[in-house]
Amino acid sequence: MTKTLLSDSLKVLMRKKPFEKITIKMITDEAGVIRPTFYNYFCDKYEVLEYIFNEEIVENVKSMFLQGMHKESIKLLFTSIKNDSEFYSRAFMVTGQNSFEDIVRKYLCDLFMIMLDEDYVRPAAKPKIMSKELVARYYAVSLCDLLKEWQCGKLRGTDCGEMADMYEYMLQHSFEDFMRIQW
Repeated sequence: MTKTLLSDSLKVLMRKKPFEKITIKMITDEAGVIRPTFYNYFCDKYEVLEYIFNEEIVENVKSMFLQGMHKESIKLLFTSIKNDSEFYSRAFMVTGQNSFEDIVRKYLCDLFMIMLDEDYVRPAAKPKIMSKELVARYYAVSLCDLLKEWQCGKLRGTDCGEMADMYEYMLQHSFEDFMRIQW
């Protein structure tokens, strides 16, 4: 319960000021606990940010992934972020060594690894240097970038379902397919 209280406090504060300006003391004051309590649960505020993303989004999306509901899990990802768009827009502004994008990429990479571990019929030939990790990271980076563009850029305000459909379309088509489209 204290972890949730601390994470809720960070969310409240992030709606008021930039992440960089938020201190551990501010988080504990908002939560009504003493500073040492924070360190019983988290190392730093970046870990709180990661906890929020994991608890609010990743666990539910991962559950759907594990059930083979890949398309639905991508839509849930978009919907969950949209449900707290103000917070996640600000979270995507957290940059640097422990950026929010790094957190998102890490979890998305784990989810894509789950998909790649499933028993699909695979073609026998592939480039020797290609690995599951590389493929998972490739798709995690692209989805993370799309999520950020949706929250902070030109795609802001686009419907969750439309975003999920666009991403699925992009997954199912090659770059050569897109070269044939008259833009």
